[in-house]
Amino acid sequence: MKQYETYPLYLILSTITCALLTAVLGFLMYVLEPGLSQLHSLASIMSSIVLSILIGIIWLLCLSLIVASTGIIRLHPIVLRLANQFIYGLFPLTLAIGKVRGGVTKDQLRQSMIDLINHLVMLDMYTVDPERILLLTPHCLQESSCVHKVTHDVYNCKQCGRCQVGSLLQVAKDYGCQFIVVTGGTLARMKVKEARPKAIVAIACERDLASGMADVFPIPVIGVLNERPNGPCCNTTVDPERVRAVVEQLIGRNSDVRSKE
Repeated sequence: MKQYETYPLYLILSTITCALLTAVLGFLMYVLEPGLSQLHSLASIMSSIVLSILIGIIWLLCLSLIVASTGIIRLHPIVLRLANQFIYGLFPLTLAIGKVRGGVTKDQLRQSMIDLINHLVMLDMYTVDPERILLLTPHCLQESSCVHKVTHDVYNCKQCGRCQVGSLLQVAKDYGCQFIVVTGGTLARMKVKEARPKAIVAIACERDLASGMADVFPIPVIGVLNERPNGPCCNTTVDPERVRAVVEQLIGRNSDVRSKE
């Protein structure tokens, strides 16, 4: 199983963010306590309890991701869902902290978050039948001048080799996976509901992957970043062999198909 190297950055910055939130809530508790005590004897106690509970929840969710990333303890999917959504909600603050501490860019932080989700999925992944795997790709992978519209039917692709759509279609044919090319996030979510996969191999940019991987939970998603030699959303590329290796990992646990390292 491939080990990802950038996800600790996301965990570290998220932990710092949680520590900052704890400090803010603690300071708020300190400032409000005298005034609340004068209002009512229970007001100060109740506010302290509420703020303490909030701090406890913050650290429960943060530590859940850290513990899950080690692979030592398997957490309930609901806990991981809440933890992931919470940390994703902190993304703007975490990004600000990353910029101040080390010049971390938005795409670098998104990449780290994607690697974390990939890491968690592969730690807890089960064997998936090939036909229940969905290859989900953006239409910008198709050569922009191509007249064959693969967003309606991917099998319209003539596999001419001018873009990676044909190579990905071959991967889908080789293993019997579902393969869909979409024009945007809304259509992607609709197609996922129609396909009802047990696992998704999604190809997109950092922004679309980061938001989309959270949207389709609890379906496990392995995100593969595309490359953008011509700028965003225009004739993007991806390594088909990397996608093939991910598919083999998903179907190869406990079968004769071995993962590519």
